[in-house]
Amino acid sequence: MTLTPRETPGLREHVRLRRLLAGPTVEAARALLGCVLLRRTRGRILAVRIVETEAYLGPDDPAAHAYSGRTARTAPLWNEAGTIYVYRVYGMHHCLNLAVDRPGFPGCVLIRAAEPLAGSGLGARDCRGPGRLCRALAIDQRLTGRHLFEPGAALTLREGSGPPTIAVSPRVGIRRAAARPLRFYDAASAAVSAPRRPLRRPSR
Repeated sequence: MTLTPRETPGLREHVRLRRLLAGPTVEAARALLGCVLLRRTRGRILAVRIVETEAYLGPDDPAAHAYSGRTARTAPLWNEAGTIYVYRVYGMHHCLNLAVDRPGFPGCVLIRAAEPLAGSGLGARDCRGPGRLCRALAIDQRLTGRHLFEPGAALTLREGSGPPTIAVSPRVGIRRAAARPLRFYDAASAAVSAPRRPLRRPSR
C-alpha cells in the first residue's frame, strides 16, 4: 500500500509544513498543535491531531538529549528539520520526537499527545501521553532517522485545525531545567496527557 495524494501533502502544503518545522524550536512546538500525523501501518492509515508538545532547545537545554553533544543515538536531531527521532524510556515506552529549527542545530519537539480522528479506529484517549501515542500508532525506534516527507513515508504530517487557545506550562517528567515554560497544549482537549494550571493565560 502506498500513500495517495489525498493522504500526503500537496506541494504548497509541503512547503508550508517544511517552513513550520524549520522555524525556531519554540515556535515549531506551538505551530505543530493542530497538525495531523498520518501513520501507515498494517495496510491502514491512522490519523491523529496533535494536541500537546514540548520543546527541547539543544545544547542550551540541560533536559535535551542533545545537551551532551552528538552521539550515534542522537544524530537524527542534527539532520534536516522533519527527521524523526524515537527513543525508549523505562525500557518499555517509546517517545516520538521531530527534529526542528535551523540546519545543524539539534532543536527537538516531543509529541506528547494527540486526538484520534474519525475513521482511525482508535479510542478517544488512546494517544493521551507519549507512550500511548507511540503504542497506538505502532511507532518504535525503527522510524528513527527517517523523514516525514520522504517518498512513501510511513509517518507523515498534514496541516490541520489549530487550537482556539494554547496553554503553556513546565515540561512533564523531567528533573533538569524543569521550570522552563516549554510545554504547549490545546487547552480544550481531553486528550492532553497531564493538564496543569498554565503559567500564563492561554493564547492563540
